[in-house]
Amino acid sequence: MLVLRVIRTRSNPFPSSQAQRIRVRRQPFSSTGKRERGRDLPLVPLWIKGERVTTSSGGTVFTKNSKTGKESCEVVVAGEEEVDSAIRESRRAFDEWRDKTGWERKAVLSKVVDLLPDRFGALTEALRADAAFSEIVVQGDRKSALHLTDGAALTAASIEGGIPQTVDGSFAITTREPFGPALSIPAFNYPLTLALRSIVYPLACGNSVIVKSSPLIPQLYHLLGPLFRDAGLPAGTLQILNFSEKDVAARVEQMISDDDVRMINFTGSVRLGKILAAKCGEHLKPSVMELGGKSVAIVLPSADLKLAANNILFGAFLNSGQICMSTEQVLVHQDIAAEFEKVLRTTADEAGWNGGMQLVRPGAGDAAKELADDAVDSGAQVLFSATSPTASPSSSSSSASSYPPTIISSLPDTASLSTTESFSPILTLHLFPSTSSILSHANSHKTGLTASVFTNDLSQALNVAKKLETGAVHINGMTIHDQANLPHGGWKESGWGRFNGKGAIQSFTQSKNIRVILPGKESMLPLHAIYGGM
Repeated sequence: MLVLRVIRTRSNPFPSSQAQRIRVRRQPFSSTGKRERGRDLPLVPLWIKGERVTTSSGGTVFTKNSKTGKESCEVVVAGEEEVDSAIRESRRAFDEWRDKTGWERKAVLSKVVDLLPDRFGALTEALRADAAFSEIVVQGDRKSALHLTDGAALTAASIEGGIPQTVDGSFAITTREPFGPALSIPAFNYPLTLALRSIVYPLACGNSVIVKSSPLIPQLYHLLGPLFRDAGLPAGTLQILNFSEKDVAARVEQMISDDDVRMINFTGSVRLGKILAAKCGEHLKPSVMELGGKSVAIVLPSADLKLAANNILFGAFLNSGQICMSTEQVLVHQDIAAEFEKVLRTTADEAGWNGGMQLVRPGAGDAAKELADDAVDSGAQVLFSATSPTASPSSSSSSASSYPPTIISSLPDTASLSTTESFSPILTLHLFPSTSSILSHANSHKTGLTASVFTNDLSQALNVAKKLETGAVHINGMTIHDQANLPHGGWKESGWGRFNGKGAIQSFTQSKNIRVILPGKESMLPLHAIYGGM
């Protein structure tokens, strides 16, 4: 889930491959919509104060389609002035939005749900103008976006406090209160779902939101401001900002360090999450970090091997492996290893895959090839490649922006792929002599977002699930799953905080105690005793 590199203002805040993808134009863009040099590209504005902003001190950048390499749009980017304006407006709007009842916030978010189906066509067109996504991902993304937004609407009306007991007979209540303006930095890979999730849960809890759009799919974000406006969200409650490669680090740091920005939520890689978390810590800002992982699928002796192979391959190669919950490693008990390897390979062959799977990040195909080549050079074997059963990872079906579905076995611990999240269609197979050794390997990873366990022994499955150090465990199902009433987030380096339901309430609100000394319970305090014994 690579989104941005931030904080080090003197270093390039994007990978070099992405830097090649975006060119900055220094002159601010004219609101007349005229193009220089005969260009005829869509213009992606900022969204500030509930309006499109087409001129900016930051100028504009040109973005290229990840598959064709052709320029797809011109993006207005926020400079220091626009960021400051967005922050001040977000703080102003927060004072209005936090006073809305949970039912009023629910009504706005429910209206978003109502509007979404009629806008799916335009949203998909905007998405595919910038990047390549398969139809199954687009359809799944739509369904997930509707589900999570509807869940956020229910969350808005579900925020509760309590009435705790007191030792002095006073009356106390505890409430959950919003933080204030929240900076949201979503990932690109499940585009509509992740963009909306980063917006609707903070809004449901009474916060205003400033969104940093993804530079990989800016045209999708362009349509979100009008969507929420038309749903009745007060102007200024949502700001959507685009940034240039040159200035993104400084602008993100500007927002995190500003006193009026009260919390941050980020979905992305562990490496970038650490950078952001350090900056949040410097300014004592609470954060939600939903980071990547090295998700494992465990196959035990009593498992339905065909079911396991099917779900594991789907979880590994859906969206070309570009999902934080993608299955990266299969951990198989030695007793069924030979049989399962045969079933896994047969299932992959029968899928009819052919050639490279498209990847969104520029250079991602080259990065996948580098990981696979290093694995083979270290002694690993290619069990399956989409080009042919014996094709090597260096097959011509890979490119700078694509890579074929590949299964690698006999991976040594010294290979980078053993610990690095590939975020590509690469799956590794590992054999172990016992369930305890499988658990030991699974928990040795520094990350822990999600895992799967395949077995027909429910008692064993629950025992393994309890011992796995991960935020979610799916028994006889793939590692990819998200549901509006199930808290979603990771353990260890996969982050902290939760999206969805009660988890979102805990993450996007803070507690407050209000204590009332009831009539007849008041007492005068002994001021004369303060100095006693000093």
